[in-house]
Amino acid sequence: MTWSYPNSVSRIHVLLEAGGKGKILLELVRHLSPITFSTIIKTMPISGRLHFMEHKIGYVETGVTVGAEKQKSTFKRGDLGFMVSNGSICIVLQDTKGINMNHIGHCIEDPLLLESIESGEIIFIKRDSR
Repeated sequence: MTWSYPNSVSRIHVLLEAGGKGKILLELVRHLSPITFSTIIKTMPISGRLHFMEHKIGYVETGVTVGAEKQKSTFKRGDLGFMVSNGSICIVLQDTKGINMNHIGHCIEDPLLLESIESGEIIFIKRDSR
């Protein structure tokens, strides 16, 4: 389910890798949260421990500090958000409401891989070189 051509100025494909267990192709979309998008792209590659919030959201703390930008509180499975409160990139695993995040993109591939990974495992996020 690709929404556009990969690696244009406004859409960047990135890979989320789980230490030898697999990869998920993600797409960051500039117009959703342009400041957050630019800051994340400049910070890559990003690595950190995977955490879960009630198994509805998987997240990786990035160390990125960005303010609230075009926040929304309703997300569908596969959406990507940036949680301002702890500087985390979040992958939505179940449709959810009530958590305010900067919307930054979506998973091109189903995030099923994350459901098989244990909390605390190291995750890498980097630009896709394809």
